[in-house]
Amino acid sequence: MSQKHPIVVVTGSSGAGTSTVKHAFEQIFTREKINPVIIEG
Repeated sequence: MSQKHPIVVVTGSSGAGTSTVKHAFEQIFTREKINPVIIEG
């Protein structure tokens, strides 16, 4: 991992709010004009 390519990980069980956190990160990335790669599963 580097400053240029940071890795953000969100883990949790179903119903723990992970979708809400993902949505919040997506809004931040959009606002900051960051093009993330999101992997689920």
